[in-house]
Amino acid sequence: MDSAAEIDRCLESFFAGRLPFDRLVIALKSLRAAGDQHGAIPERLQYWVDLGRLPVDLQALICTELGLSSRQATQDVLDEPTVPLAGRPAPAPQAPAVALPTGQAMPIGQAMPTGQAMPTGQAMRDRVDEVIVDALIGNFTGLRGRGRGDKSPRDDAALDANLADFRSLRFRRDASNAEAGRARRFELDPRQETRAIGIGTMLKDRFILDSEIGRGGMGTVYSAVDRRRLEAMHRQPYVAIKLLSGDFRRHPDALRTIEAEARKAQDLAHPNIVTVHDFERDGQHPFIVMELLDGVPLDVLLAKTPGKPPPPTMTDAIIRGLCAGLAHAHQCSVVHADIKPANIFVSLQHTVKLLDFGIASATRAGGFDPTTLGGLTLPYASPGMIEGAAREPCDDVYGLACVVYLILSGHHPFSGASAVAARDQRLTAQRPAGLSDQAWTVLAGALAFDPALRPVDAGAFQRAFYGTPPLAG
Repeated sequence: MDSAAEIDRCLESFFAGRLPFDRLVIALKSLRAAGDQHGAIPERLQYWVDLGRLPVDLQALICTELGLSSRQATQDVLDEPTVPLAGRPAPAPQAPAVALPTGQAMPIGQAMPTGQAMPTGQAMRDRVDEVIVDALIGNFTGLRGRGRGDKSPRDDAALDANLADFRSLRFRRDASNAEAGRARRFELDPRQETRAIGIGTMLKDRFILDSEIGRGGMGTVYSAVDRRRLEAMHRQPYVAIKLLSGDFRRHPDALRTIEAEARKAQDLAHPNIVTVHDFERDGQHPFIVMELLDGVPLDVLLAKTPGKPPPPTMTDAIIRGLCAGLAHAHQCSVVHADIKPANIFVSLQHTVKLLDFGIASATRAGGFDPTTLGGLTLPYASPGMIEGAAREPCDDVYGLACVVYLILSGHHPFSGASAVAARDQRLTAQRPAGLSDQAWTVLAGALAFDPALRPVDAGAFQRAFYGTPPLAG
């Protein structure tokens, strides 16, 4: 076995980000155990130091881990990174440049005074990451700097490999920092392509948009073929894709919150809540993948008989399903924040599904008026939501009460006025015909502008409302 070549291979893998520091040490220990007791390892480490690729503090650390002695191992020095990481100021050159194997020159930082303690723990892990990033950038700039006429397929392959290694390292480091509470802000790259999306478009090389089934301020909903389901011969190869409005590209904070809310919705397994499969992004186009439903939104259903409620059997099924789904969400500490007829889907079997959890609060997190992107519907929003108060389950109860009143009577309780306008004008809702005394008392309390007078959550509303039959006679 050529020990020098094997040591170089291990170090190259380390600098490419493919071999963690602890596994590098294990690999070098294995080489020692295989017969390289005192020769090649310290010599090759020193060779890499002389090249300017391996900082002396890491050389000393490796020697310590291997139980080797080195003329640098006892100096306890810490030099600056050869190439600064993004967001850090570049160090002033302190020494002559040293030619790297790629042909590029890279300055060597000045060593810290002798006696400085070697960094440990997180500081050393950050130092190891910097060494790998420096090496990847050095390899990239070397390959990038060659003229087109001199490039070969091998050069292109090496460039692609280095770029892939660099991206992999960045994301692994970002994940590690996020776990430690040092998450980095990500922004959508404005340089990414902005192709038009429509029928026939394939997203993420997987979802083929088949037909448009809905459109609103937040975006457009399509039925789409899921290639993975199709290839697996699934009986239902279709899913619903909600392609969010392009305006969200200007509000990354809102986009991140919508993604977080979509992740929460994935955990809300309930027959009356739409199943959210995933939150994805194709270039600058964010979208939510959901189950495909067969039916119509409640607002479309009610528009078929304007001013009149649905038949009693359908009315009862819709109200019960709506209460059950929202009560489950509240039990899981999730607030919908935008209860309205358009976000309530009624299947052909009169099963209710709640859609779009957390959209209103997500838009508010972006620092702009949620009504501008359809994230808040004034006739169904509580006074607290309109005035920017923290969202609470009782805010959902207000929207729920408005929808229940609409279903029972065919009209909005305040003729479509916002809660703030209705409060300021001292408007009152009239009792729907046929509603029992207890059910009306509960419904009127849920329509209160003062949150303290409403049921605390949908479960409390459901229990009180159904204490007696909801419809008299």
